[in-house]
Amino acid sequence: MATSSGNSSIQNSGSSEEDLQVLMVVDERKRKRMQSNRESARRSRMRKQKHLDDLIGQVTQLKKENSNILSSINITTQQYANVEAENSVLRAQMMELSQRFVLRH
Repeated sequence: MATSSGNSSIQNSGSSEEDLQVLMVVDERKRKRMQSNRESARRSRMRKQKHLDDLIGQVTQLKKENSNILSSINITTQQYANVEAENSVLRAQMMELSQRFVLRH
C-alpha cells in the first residue's frame, strides 16, 4: 500500500506540475496578447496623430489659398471700380464731344 500511496502522490505532483505548466503557457499567451494589443493601440494612436497633423496642415494650406484668393478678388474689384470710373469719364467726354460736333455741323 505504501507503493500505491507513493504513486498517487507522484501522480498528484505530476498533475500539479502539468497544471502549473499549462497556467504558465496561458499566462505567457495572455502577456503576449496584451503586449500585442498595446502595440496595436500605439500604432493606432500614431496613425490618428498623423492624420490629425495632415488635416491641420491641409487647413493651414487652405487658409493660405483662401487668403490669396480673397486678396486677388479685392485687387480685381478695385481694378474693376477704376475701369468703371474711367469708363464714366470717357462716356461723359464722348457725350460732350458729340454735342460739340452736332452744334458745329
